[in-house]
Amino acid sequence: MSKAAIKSAISLITLASASCSQPSLFTTLEHPNDDTFIVSNVNVIPMSDEMVLENQFVLVRNGRIEQIGPEVEMILPGDYYLIDGQDGYLVPGLADMHVHLGLKLPEDGDPSQREMQRDLSLYLPHGVTLIRHMRGDETALELKAAIEDKEIAGPRLIVASPSLTTDRPTSFGPNVTSPEQARDIVTELASKGYDLIKVHQDLDDATFDAVITAASELGLPVSGHAQDNLDDTLSYSSLEHTEELSHLLGADEDFSDHPEILNDIRESGITLTPTLVVFDTIHKYLSDDGLNTLLASDDVTYASSYWRDAMSREKNYFRQAFGPGYAAEEPYFRTESERLGKLTRQIKDVGIPLMLGTDAVGLVVPGVSVHQELELLVEAGLSPYEALETATIVPADWLGESRSRGQIAVGMDADFVLIEKNPLENISATRSVLGVMTDGEWYSQKALQEMLPALPET
Repeated sequence: MSKAAIKSAISLITLASASCSQPSLFTTLEHPNDDTFIVSNVNVIPMSDEMVLENQFVLVRNGRIEQIGPEVEMILPGDYYLIDGQDGYLVPGLADMHVHLGLKLPEDGDPSQREMQRDLSLYLPHGVTLIRHMRGDETALELKAAIEDKEIAGPRLIVASPSLTTDRPTSFGPNVTSPEQARDIVTELASKGYDLIKVHQDLDDATFDAVITAASELGLPVSGHAQDNLDDTLSYSSLEHTEELSHLLGADEDFSDHPEILNDIRESGITLTPTLVVFDTIHKYLSDDGLNTLLASDDVTYASSYWRDAMSREKNYFRQAFGPGYAAEEPYFRTESERLGKLTRQIKDVGIPLMLGTDAVGLVVPGVSVHQELELLVEAGLSPYEALETATIVPADWLGESRSRGQIAVGMDADFVLIEKNPLENISATRSVLGVMTDGEWYSQKALQEMLPALPET
């Protein structure tokens, strides 16, 4: 299969007190007057180092962590909500730094606000308190404002600009073909409130340089797909998708064949968002056994009716794209998925930061996809602690917020997830969410379950 065909196929898919009122995602939040919480009987994984602080109390006031320690060392306030940690584990809130809220197939148009909110409702119940929407529009900016104003509950939302392209339909994003046009478009996007500039297609060198320069002058990072020029690619703040790097290496090759590329990547300071899970699903779509197993999996419980139909055996997008011989493509995509895991491990081994993202689309379901990505990173050779770094410390570093987020420590924002078991022993423990605290709000397991959308009819 040619590189162009591969890129084309991928790009198209592209317990609080009983007196504490618990909000629903789709209603205005009602806040209790109390702003002080204590999480008792809990084991803390601070992410400042690979360790567990056992049997701790955590005091939170006004959304900040004030104390962490054994009960006998705590200076308790006179009034607080007590959250029983149930001998579980506290980890920093998880991040998915590459999402597409409500994304549909190109021929089906842009998502509605309702479709975007459905995806949004899946994140907090899965312990995800930060997401980066990687092809924004006015609706995404409205949702971001609604979350910030506490009109709806949801993860913190970072919104990328519409994708800069060369010849895609303008509904996908603005076409940019000259440096002058690049400067004007970046300035306009910044004025609308986007948090970063997204580049989708390869731009000519002068135009790409103008995007980078204009965004830098406005204080915005630039992220996106690989450019044909490696130097241009390494000008990004974050590069999206390990497969984008694989296109620079050649078929069946890895970084042991091109140590100079790996060295250039490390020296550039770029962050890589691997998005392994969305690629790993392709070979399953192309096999009858794989697709049947996927459709029966608990991981697709909350897949929307739209995607269940679009990825069914009869209509499956990838099967349609490859035609009657689609089954012959399955071995390639299975082997290539394994290679992407190897490349990701090689990147991590030399100290290049990895930032978790899932590109959740199709039968890769928002929220649960974060746990699948963590598992794939461990399968690729990262330790559970290293995998957790990609969803906690590294996103905070990338956002320039390492002093307030990404760890559990005194003075940090109270942004954490209570889970039942120790993820340092088994990364799949991140799936067992008992509660979430973010933006000064505590959401019990019951409240999180009530946020989930209605199950689609099957």
